[in-house]
Amino acid sequence: MKMEKIGRKSLGILVSILLVLFFGGMGNAQVVINATDTASVTVTLAMKTMVDISPSALTWTVDPGAVCGRDISSGICNETLNNFRAVQIENIGSRNITKIWFNTTYPTQSPFATGGTAQTDSGNYVVMTHNESVAGPFYFVNRVEYNSTRDIWYLTDPDGNMPPDTSTYTYGRFHNGSMEYFWFIDKPSTGKCNESTYIRIGNTAHTQSQTGSVNFKTGSGQYTEFSLTPGTTYATGDITSGPLNGYSVAVSNSTAGCRVMFSHWNKDVPFDSLSEAVYSFDSTTNPLVPGDSIAKLIGVVVPYGIHEGASQQGTLTVVVTAA
Repeated sequence: MKMEKIGRKSLGILVSILLVLFFGGMGNAQVVINATDTASVTVTLAMKTMVDISPSALTWTVDPGAVCGRDISSGICNETLNNFRAVQIENIGSRNITKIWFNTTYPTQSPFATGGTAQTDSGNYVVMTHNESVAGPFYFVNRVEYNSTRDIWYLTDPDGNMPPDTSTYTYGRFHNGSMEYFWFIDKPSTGKCNESTYIRIGNTAHTQSQTGSVNFKTGSGQYTEFSLTPGTTYATGDITSGPLNGYSVAVSNSTAGCRVMFSHWNKDVPFDSLSEAVYSFDSTTNPLVPGDSIAKLIGVVVPYGIHEGASQQGTLTVVVTAA
């Protein structure tokens, strides 16, 4: 009986050793691959023009007449939330982008002397420069002005009347922060602003410390005159000298009288055929390829005479065409 127990114990030990050796040997063995095969993968992208503009929101808190922007030499205020200095435009589509331009929203009637902010539009304050490597000049994307609804008694019209004869002429201001440039346009017998033939712009700004160019009588030397081409909807022209050099102008009718739009970065109709409104990017030989981006320095120029509180939210839109 004693010898039988010893035999079974020895047999158990032997089986355990054999199992360890068997499974241990399997762990060290290499897997033998006897065959392989492949499958091809092809992805074809559709022709899609897409663009992204970032950041998606910009905010400034300013004083009246402020010129704001990190790269504007006279600026005293930066973008409020994140100190942004530019917008980045990225080609997220599959086609080469050859042209880029911008437009902004604007008030549908004069925002001045209204007693509130309901008629304001922050898009009308936006200025941009050509690219991120050049800190100027900054131009409004499009700046919309309306004729003055109150007589300005220190202005002289082209016929020598002071205050101006509003049955013959329409006038207003180009608001450029703390500087304002008066303008006059002739009023056709039909009373339609789109049939105006010229615009006169004062050579010197009106500010808190100086009256500026206020005599628009023919031959006074205080203004520069630019021709307008009458049209069905707009009278259009280019400003090629003086303080507003670099803007195209379009005059149209509004509920309050005349609406005058000054543009530099907006190539929408009617500026598409004018020379001083330009594309922000224009290249068929070196297009903005998919995955690449460009940046534009940005700021705001806020006029005097806007009611306190938040101006109505505006929109900056980037528009592109692709080859």
